[in-house]
Formats: sequence, structure tokens, C-alpha cells
Amino acid sequence: MSQELRDFRGKVTPETDAVLEALNRATGRDKSEIAREVLHRWAAEQLEAAKLMVRLSTCEGRGGESRGVRAASQGAAAEDAGGRAK
Repeated sequence: MSQELRDFRGKVTPETDAVLEALNRATGRDKSEIAREVLHRWAAEQLEAAKLMVRLSTCEGRGGESRGVRAASQGAAAEDAGGRAK
């Protein structure tokens, strides 16, 4: 079963395009497939970094209670009428 894909269109620099074109010619893989793989790898690294940040905060006694983590995990209900974290 293949992974669900979402449509994304964006512009790249001439250098990026040249590398994608060279890889396409060398491997026969589609440029969009190469770009998708690179972006997926980058996104996975970002997610891992975010998890590490949460773990480090917890180890340092913050326990994920910063306004950003609380608001992200509990949504708008985490704030009182003045916009402050409950």
C-alpha cells in the first residue's frame, strides 16, 4: 500500500533544479520523486528535533508546560479570556 500524497507546487532555485535534473538523468527517477524524498527526510528530522525539545524540556522540569506546548496540545481551550494560558 502506498503512502497518501498531497499536492504541493513550489519554485526552486536554479541550483536546486540543476541537481534535480542531474539526478533525474543519472538515475532515471522523476524530479518530483527526488524532491519528495528530500522533503520527507527533512520533515522527519524536524519532527525528531521537536520530540527531543519536548523531552529536554521535561528533563529540565518544564514538563511541556510552556504556553506554546500547552496551547498546541490543548487547543484554544488552554487559554483564558485574556489570552493567557490557564
